[in-house]
Amino acid sequence: METTPSRIPVDRPLSAEEHSLIRWLLRHGDGDNAAFVEQLNQANVVAHCACGCASVDLAISGECGTGGMRVLADFQWTTPEGHACGAFVYEQGGLLAGLDLWSIDGGTVPSSLPRTDDLVPFGSPIVSR
Repeated sequence: METTPSRIPVDRPLSAEEHSLIRWLLRHGDGDNAAFVEQLNQANVVAHCACGCASVDLAISGECGTGGMRVLADFQWTTPEGHACGAFVYEQGGLLAGLDLWSIDGGTVPSSLPRTDDLVPFGSPIVSR
C-alpha cells in the first residue's frame, strides 16, 4: 500500500461494524459482488483517512489491490444533524480495496459509520431528518 499524507497506515482486523456495513453495501450494490463478499472474510484494515472520517483501505490476505478503482456499491445518507454524506465500496485489480465515506454537502466529516437503515442509492433525493 502506498502511504500518502492523507492516509495513516494501520494493521488491524475489520471491526464488526465495518464488516457488517461493507457486507451490506456489497449485497445491495450494482452487479454480482459475490466474489468480493467472500474476500471480506480475509480483509484487514491497512490504512484510515487522516481527515477524521471513517474511511478505510483494505488488504485481502495481506495483498492490496493496484490499478484503477472500480466502485462496487454507492449509497448516501443524511446524518441526524441533516448533512448529506456518501458511502461507497470499491475494488482495485480484482481485490476488495476500501470503504470511502465522504461529505456530499461539505457540512460535516462522516467520522462514524452510517446505519444501513439510513442508506439509499446514491443520487436519490436528499431527505432531511
